[in-house]
Amino acid sequence: MISRVFCQRRTVLAFACQYRSLHNMRVAGLISGGKDSCFNLLKCVAEDHNVVALANLHPPIDNNGELDSYMYQTAGHEMIGCVAQALGLPLHRRALQGTSLNIAEGYKGPHAGDEVEDLFELIKGVKEEHNIEAVAVGAVLSDYQRVRVEDVCSRLGLNCLSYLWSRDQAQLLEEILACQIDSVLVKVASIGLDPKLHLNQSLSTMKDHLSKLNKDYGVHVCGEGGEYETLTLDCPLYNSKIVIDECETVIHADSDIAPVGYLKVKKYHLEPKPAEFTSLSWADRVKQLPMATSETFTAEFLSRATHSPPLKYVRPETTNLVSEWPEKYKTFVVETENEVFCSLQAEKTGDLVSDTKGLMDRLQEVLAAHSCGFSNLSYVLLYISDMSQFVNINAVYTTYFGINPPPRICVEAALPSTSLFHAQVLCHKDPTLKKTRHVQSISHWAPSCIGPYSQASHVGSNVFVSGQIPFVPGAMKAVPTGFPGQCQLALEHALTVGEVMGVTSEHITSAHCYVYNEEDVAHALSSSYVRSTIPSKAETLCVVVPRLPRDVSAEWHVNFNLEGVVPHTIATGDDDLKKVCTEVGSKMHQSNLYFVFYSAGSIDVNQLIAGIKEVNANHLFVPIPVIKVVSKVEHLTKKYQVACVQVPGYGYGL
Repeated sequence: MISRVFCQRRTVLAFACQYRSLHNMRVAGLISGGKDSCFNLLKCVAEDHNVVALANLHPPIDNNGELDSYMYQTAGHEMIGCVAQALGLPLHRRALQGTSLNIAEGYKGPHAGDEVEDLFELIKGVKEEHNIEAVAVGAVLSDYQRVRVEDVCSRLGLNCLSYLWSRDQAQLLEEILACQIDSVLVKVASIGLDPKLHLNQSLSTMKDHLSKLNKDYGVHVCGEGGEYETLTLDCPLYNSKIVIDECETVIHADSDIAPVGYLKVKKYHLEPKPAEFTSLSWADRVKQLPMATSETFTAEFLSRATHSPPLKYVRPETTNLVSEWPEKYKTFVVETENEVFCSLQAEKTGDLVSDTKGLMDRLQEVLAAHSCGFSNLSYVLLYISDMSQFVNINAVYTTYFGINPPPRICVEAALPSTSLFHAQVLCHKDPTLKKTRHVQSISHWAPSCIGPYSQASHVGSNVFVSGQIPFVPGAMKAVPTGFPGQCQLALEHALTVGEVMGVTSEHITSAHCYVYNEEDVAHALSSSYVRSTIPSKAETLCVVVPRLPRDVSAEWHVNFNLEGVVPHTIATGDDDLKKVCTEVGSKMHQSNLYFVFYSAGSIDVNQLIAGIKEVNANHLFVPIPVIKVVSKVEHLTKKYQVACVQVPGYGYGL
């Protein structure tokens, strides 16, 4: 109980961090002196952040050479003080005391004796002295490094800025050089790289050779496989250039195929730049540089998307469309050989924290009864009665999950007046089959997780993607355009996330667009981008709800299957409830089908259930209280709407 309370307090701190302004944050740069950490500082300045300090971990004092580390670059560490001088920023350093003890894919500290805890103590001290709000890290490809920095930031209530994350390395190298980052190689450890020939060579000189090695041997041109490390001698943020006067090549491991060696700098000096340059602010120095930023992302997107003026969110008039559920339908479970589907709702008692805990505890009990736990969850769908409680519900919700929480879709819905929120989950009985992508860093790749969820999970042949909203990733705010543009960007984000999980638009099996403005339904289902992106065989629905996270106008929930399997679905609508019940009941010929009912008007739950039972007395039924659902063939002409879904559903999210 004590650990749960402690975790909840820590989580509140983390969510306070996520929901404050992400503009002009006070940032500490985690630097190695290499090209990536220095270039990421340029990105931070371009994103209007204020870099106020530098942080670095170095080998123990009694270690005079280069230290092998899973986490940190230590080649050239003797030059970090010089880099800080060139930047004109205070430098905080700490000697590495721990080692790489926990080398698992995920990391959730603390872990005594691990080198990550050295980073925690270092950043903790920087935060206390400089009141920082974020940490900048130059991670490009290393999940190992990114995950551990994110853990430290989460524990300290800080944002993590990784603007280079998941960039194409060839494009990134071109951009680094175009932005006047002058770096030299200070360590090599790869086929085709010779310490005697290539150490102290500039990156611009080595670019063509690295490209050839990439073509011939698959060498990472940015050194993301540990092929080489660099020292930045000059960049637009430097007030002085670093000049190496004397250096020595140290062979760490001699080999005919891939010798390892590093550069030991013995003498150097700083060469001041002209006053007309140093008098410029950092913002002025970087504003003309040809690099990708949130501004260029937005401009590029708006140049190809249907653009219209952004509209301010106005809450639609809604009523509780569903009467109170009979008690037996407040918890609903379908179990198959490999999966468990569960639907349940939280009742309001007046205490939001207790109500949320009550539902999560009940969900835990239900799953346990089917030999599952939260680690088995493939995805979670939450219908919240009041989106203004989003942050508070998140703070409790996250305490039930470990390193990689499941993907989640969260929208507001017109629930019965007694309901706080309604949850649906899908579990796979073998959690070892699940691989999760959970990126909390702010980058230009895709929106970071603004809540306790992962971007996607890969379970068997299925890929479940969290609900995607139209944020500019690097700024974490909605793209400044109307519904057509926001609808397209949210769908693009879903495809971007799917791509890193190994799927493309051809693998889409279901695509559900949530909107709050009924007038947007036609565009959501018939725009040229949507029609050209989502396969005709995929189940496509548009659901009208009262409110979406951050008051955006569209949210896409897209799921994929590598085998291209489409769930067995039907959409039927009519103004006659009895006729609908008869039609639905006649199709309930498989025990592994469940039905989801939507309505454009009020629903008498008891009448609905009675009508279904008249036709098929043995089949369970899940009515879901959203305002309205529209399929690609059933536009706003029918009062009642029913979807029939085959469990395990192959990614069906409603």
